[in-house]
Amino acid sequence: AGRRDVRVPVRGPREVAEVAGSLNALADALAVSEARQREFLLSVSHELRTPLTAVTGFAEAIADGVASGDDAVRAGQTIQREAVRLERLVTDLLELARLGADEFRLDLASVDLAALVRDCAEVWQLRCAREDVRLSVSAPAGPVPVVADARRLRQVVDGLAENALRVTPAGAPMVFSLSVSASGAALSVRDGGPGLAPEDYPVAFERGVLNARYRDRRPVGSGIGLALVHGLVTRMGGTLAAGPAPEGGAAFTMTFPLAPAGPPGR
Repeated sequence: AGRRDVRVPVRGPREVAEVAGSLNALADALAVSEARQREFLLSVSHELRTPLTAVTGFAEAIADGVASGDDAVRAGQTIQREAVRLERLVTDLLELARLGADEFRLDLASVDLAALVRDCAEVWQLRCAREDVRLSVSAPAGPVPVVADARRLRQVVDGLAENALRVTPAGAPMVFSLSVSASGAALSVRDGGPGLAPEDYPVAFERGVLNARYRDRRPVGSGIGLALVHGLVTRMGGTLAAGPAPEGGAAFTMTFPLAPAGPPGR
């Protein structure tokens, strides 16, 4: 690894100056990439440390006999809950690593996105109700076929919904909105939370960036989830964008081309 603060003087013949400028631009890009990688590692370390501290503390309380009876039961429940959280974090890390590998496989077929959204909404209605969040769903009555991996597509919607519910306060709205146009099908997951600063939307899918910027101000995820869903949507041939939502929070919108007419898929 070399020093990223050293720059080549941009002078001399035009060809030499152009090469020097290109080298300096590359050094700038590498410095930014390395800084973001450090931020990501710090955010993951922070996310791992919190449940590990809880597991260690409650396990010691049980082992030392400090927690007994109902206290031991509650300690065991906390250990179980934090272990699940750790498992989910490790799974997301592995999935994110596999996304860039050649052996990562997708089971692409025609998927009815409207039906998938309605299925997701049934599950999320219950979770939102428990948090006193108002979930509304807007989708065409007929099928909206897109080419995707049905299991991965459900994973994407669930991941975006999890992210939205985390920041949506009681009494505020959360929205699943599916629309169809000549350019394809667009599914937005929107929330009535605090939203993001304008400069954060373009970097919302970079690993750990939002976690590092917001973890001291509001509930945040691992810093991996949005990067993972963005990678999945991209691998399936779609696009995923972030922006402000009319409900006051953030909107995450995935777009897929419509599947060609043919036999019904899954």
